Amino acid sequence: MSRWRARFDAVAADLRAALAWAANEQEQRAAAYGLARHLAELTFTRNLVGESQQRYEQAAALTTDAAAIASMLRHAAAVAGCRTRGDDMYRLHRAAADAALRSGDNAGAAADLATAVTNAYRFSSTFVRIPRPQEAIELITRARELAGDDPAAQAAVALAEAGVLTDAFGAAQGPSDNAVPETIARAERAVELAGRTGDPLIESAAFDALITAQSWAGDTFGTAATARRRIMLLSSTPSTPIGTHELIDALGMAAQTSLGSGDLLGARRWARQLAEHPSLAEVGHRATSWLLVADALAGNVDEVVTGSTLFLDAWQRAGRPATSALGPAAAAVEMIHDLRDDHDAAREWRAVSDQLGDSPERTYGYGAVFDAMRMLHRGQAEKALERMAPEPGEVWKWVTWIWLHWYVALRAETAVLAGSPDARNRLADARTITAGNQVAGAIVERAEALLAGDREKLLATAATFDAAGCRYQTARTMVLAGGDHAPP
Repeated sequence: MSRWRARFDAVAADLRAALAWAANEQEQRAAAYGLARHLAELTFTRNLVGESQQRYEQAAALTTDAAAIASMLRHAAAVAGCRTRGDDMYRLHRAAADAALRSGDNAGAAADLATAVTNAYRFSSTFVRIPRPQEAIELITRARELAGDDPAAQAAVALAEAGVLTDAFGAAQGPSDNAVPETIARAERAVELAGRTGDPLIESAAFDALITAQSWAGDTFGTAATARRRIMLLSSTPSTPIGTHELIDALGMAAQTSLGSGDLLGARRWARQLAEHPSLAEVGHRATSWLLVADALAGNVDEVVTGSTLFLDAWQRAGRPATSALGPAAAAVEMIHDLRDDHDAAREWRAVSDQLGDSPERTYGYGAVFDAMRMLHRGQAEKALERMAPEPGEVWKWVTWIWLHWYVALRAETAVLAGSPDARNRLADARTITAGNQVAGAIVERAEALLAGDREKLLATAATFDAAGCRYQTARTMVLAGGDHAPP
C-alpha cells in the first residue's frame, strides 16, 4: 500500500491540474467527468476524504446524465458520513433523489429520501442543523409513494419509519420516552425487509436500528450480540465509501455495546480497530474517542494521557467542532486527570466538554457515571449519592444506551458508602440488572460485601476486576479493603 501511495502522490498534482483544465473546456466535459470520478475514488483510497467528497460533487456537476449525477452524489454523501458531516449527508442524499427522479428512477429516489431522513436521526450528533420532525415525516411520505415494490426502496422506507416514528435510534430530537414493543417491531420489520435485498450494507443499517431498539428495552447483552453480528456481516465488504461508512459506524457501535455489557477487553479491541482505520486519518478525534472511554473506564492512565493529546490536536485542527458524540471522550479524560490529581488538566478538559455542548446525556448518562467515579474516588459518597439521585427509569433514554449497568452499579455503591437507608433495595435491583456483566456485577458484589462487612468477599472481587482488564477497580478494591491490601 505504501508503494501505491507513493505512486499516487507522484502524479496527483498532474491529475489535479489536468482536471482543472478539462473542467473549463466544454468539449472536454466528458473526460473531465471521468477524471473527477476516478480522482474521487483515488483520493478516498489515499484517505484524503475531504478531497474525495469534493471530487465526487465535482463529478456530479460535470455530467448531464441524471443517473450518473445521482450515483456520484450518493458516494459523496457516504464520504461526508466518514467525515461526520451530517448536514452534508442530508443535502447530498436529497440532491441525489432529485437527480434520480429526473432519470426516471423512482425507487432510487425513494431510497435516497428515506436515507436522508434516516441519517438525520441515526447520526443526529453529527448535524449542525437537524431537520424538523415535520420535514422528516413529509420526506418519508414522499419516499413511500415512490418506493413501489422495489425491495431496496421498501427497506429504506421501513428503516426511516423506525427511526422517525418510533425513535429507534434514540436521536437527539426524539422524545425522552419510548413505546418499546412498537419500536422493536418496526426495527425487526426493517431488518426483515433489508434481508430480502441480499445487500449487507442495507442489512447493516437495519441492524443498527435493532441495536438501539434492544437498548430501549434494557437488553444490554442483546445489543452487544447484535453489534457483533453486524461486524460479521460487514467482514467482507469492499472498501467503497458506503461500505467504509457502515464499517466505521459498526466498529463504534461494537465498542460502545461492549463497554455497556462489561466486556472491556472486547471494547478496547473494537475501539483500537476504529482508531486505526485509515479513512479516519483526517478526523483523529472521532477515531480515538471510544478508545479513550474504554481506557478511562479500565483505568489505563498512561494510554488515556497519550491518546488525549492526539484527540485534542485533531479536534483543534478540525476547528473545534461542537459534536456531542465526542462528549463521553472528553468527560472520560477529565475524570482520569482528576483521579491523578492533575486538576489543571482536568479543568482544561472540562472546558473542552463545555465547548462540545451540554446535553441530557452529559447530565444524566455518561456525565453521571464519570462524576460518581470521581466523587467516590475522593470519598465523597454523599455527593455521589446526590449526583445519581434519579432512578434509572426517570432518565432511561440517557442511561439505557451503554451506561445502564454502570449507572445502577455505581448508584448502589454510593448508597452503601453514604449509609443510605435505600442501600439494600438498590443493591437488589442492581444485582438483577447487572447479572452477567463482569465489571458492573463485581461492583455490586463489592458493595454487598462492604455492607455486610465481608472482607473475604470484598477481596475476591479484585480477581474479577483483574480478569476483566479493569485495573482501576482492582486498585479501588484494595483501597476499600484497607490495611495491608491498600496500594502505596
